[in-house]
Amino acid sequence: MPNAFTTLVGIEIPIVQAAMGGATSPQFAAAVSNAGGLGMLALGWSPPEAVRAEIRATKALTERPFGVNLVLTYPQEERLAICLEEGVPVISFFWGQAGPLMAEAPHRGGAKVLHTVGSAEQARISAEDGADAIVAQGWEAGGHVYGRVATMALVPAVVDQVAPVPVLAAGGIADGRGLGV
Repeated sequence: MPNAFTTLVGIEIPIVQAAMGGATSPQFAAAVSNAGGLGMLALGWSPPEAVRAEIRATKALTERPFGVNLVLTYPQEERLAICLEEGVPVISFFWGQAGPLMAEAPHRGGAKVLHTVGSAEQARISAEDGADAIVAQGWEAGGHVYGRVATMALVPAVVDQVAPVPVLAAGGIADGRGLGV
């Protein structure tokens, strides 16, 4: 199922595992990546030494692309530097605007940048700041919810703001029917 996003990040199936704090692991992320999707590690709260260890453990389990999610309510420069030193191919930012500097460093390091947003305006700013893809998170999402509107209303509004930047839908998608497959 190739599309702009799968081509961008080098995966086969347009499915990204949610980076759920406390619920992700190298084994989980690697399993998703090995199945053709994009496995994610939630490391935005992890101590720097744990960030490096989790990345290395994931790399030992898969040769396919995976990503690390960093939450912007905390300083992330040190964690981001570790991700880039370790060659993480996808960096995802959540809960705040990353700003152009957060996109510039990953791009210099060869990583692609995803940014989770809850509004079309946030998406426009993220695209202008250099995000390679936007994750439009509706209010149906679990955990830390950024969206304030329904996913299926948010996604078209975000696409209108950022096309041709790829947009991923997040929130309330739990099975194949929700994916439209």
